[in-house]
Amino acid sequence: MTLFTTGGIYKRTGFTERSIRYYSNLDLLKAKKNDNGQLILSKSDLENIVQILASKIAGYKLKDLIDQQPSLSFIKDDLTQVITDLENILFHLDQTDSKENLMENIKLLQKYNVKYLRKR
Repeated sequence: MTLFTTGGIYKRTGFTERSIRYYSNLDLLKAKKNDNGQLILSKSDLENIVQILASKIAGYKLKDLIDQQPSLSFIKDDLTQVITDLENILFHLDQTDSKENLMENIKLLQKYNVKYLRKR
């Protein structure tokens, strides 16, 4: 089994040792200590990091992930919806030629503010 040190992960990805310790303390990762006291992670831990980071991008809070992490398929569906919503926003931002379009843009952006930003 291939194991990875937190320092090695940081050097290759920029993902900090502090984050790894924090996620381990929340029981989101099952990092172990080696004989030198360094945290080491398995391939499964790295897969969990991918899932955690993708979940955060999709708008999940870490405290929500403690009880149950959504599947990658579910996260991908959420992210696909975010992309669709962003494309809709970009389209409507070009439609600011009238007072009515401005009002519709405000309404649309407020909807997305509530949907995405308030849950972060």
